[in-house]
Amino acid sequence: MTHPDKILLLLEECENLQSASAHLRFSMERTRELIQRVRDEMSSEELERLESLASRFARLADMLIQRVMRLVDEIELTPSGSVLDRIYRAEKRAWVNRAEVLVRIRELRNLIAHEYAADKMAEIYEAVFMLAPELDQIAKQAAVYCESLIKRVQAP
Repeated sequence: MTHPDKILLLLEECENLQSASAHLRFSMERTRELIQRVRDEMSSEELERLESLASRFARLADMLIQRVMRLVDEIELTPSGSVLDRIYRAEKRAWVNRAEVLVRIRELRNLIAHEYAADKMAEIYEAVFMLAPELDQIAKQAAVYCESLIKRVQAP
């Protein structure tokens, strides 16, 4: 892929990131009152809202870590390395204050993707609700960084 193609792809991924963040914030609002009673009996509609929150959280985390971070590395000619390497570079790029937050987000994303035990879902929903604002903030910082990177690369 040529450099201009990567820039266009990064622009598209930034738009997708911002859209996914907006969807996550919408789900956070719709579940705010549910999270207080997540361990109680819930209706199917309420469970669907919580599942939507978790799904949107996982999608945004994937988009950020798997797509945007990799693409930024490619544009900056940085060897990709492991997921952990990308997370530590996010801290260096000031997307997150502490890399450990992104590590927790990634671990939670993996739990969401692989957890099928109903008795663990309440804990997962609570963790998602607690980490979702941080993920949203990281996505915002990443978008700002990407816009700056695009300007730097396109400058004569």
